[in-house]
Amino acid sequence: MMFLELFVPRGTYNAAQLRRLAERLTMKQLLTHVDAIRDVIGASEASSANPGVLDFLDSINHVVVHEIGTWIVDGRPLGPAEPPRYVARVHVPGPWRKAISAFLIASITRALSQTDPEPERCYREPCVEVHVIGVSEGGYGVFGRVVGESALIEMISDAKTDTPLPDDPNMLLDPVCGMVASDMVATLEHDGTTYGFCSPGCRRHFADKLTEEVSQ
Repeated sequence: MMFLELFVPRGTYNAAQLRRLAERLTMKQLLTHVDAIRDVIGASEASSANPGVLDFLDSINHVVVHEIGTWIVDGRPLGPAEPPRYVARVHVPGPWRKAISAFLIASITRALSQTDPEPERCYREPCVEVHVIGVSEGGYGVFGRVVGESALIEMISDAKTDTPLPDDPNMLLDPVCGMVASDMVATLEHDGTTYGFCSPGCRRHFADKLTEEVSQ
């Protein structure tokens, strides 16, 4: 579902350090930065992801680190003794790209800054560049078949573990993915109940399911 490539100059890190870099860029690890980057991504004050969904997302989240032998910046080659530069390229389902870009850019930058010899440099200089690339609908496949957004969200919903309804009336439970948050991206009224959704995709999936139930 998400394919993250990190490019670093060859010789900057040893094998163990490269592995630790990759481990910091898994979905579970990126989500640990939400509290620190709320102001940047506009996240709600309180939210929690469903454990089963997190496990599923990690199972289809690939992280690959490339060591680049020739790297030219500002008209000159980078050497292994210089402060490192990073380019991250993240492929996500196209319909999700706009909604998830701010989170990915902020969390990847923070994750890489924590491994850098001078963390603040990553916010002072353009040493971390993140590209979020949307894979067009029908351009993602697994199990030998094309998997569109609806099928992917169905897989996420199937992975959801039981989530108790929040006691706080200001908190909403996304019925599709199990996220609990005080500020949802979208809502839907049905039979006098307000449902909150963490993404337009979850709302579309829920609405489609309601339509299917009515037509049966």
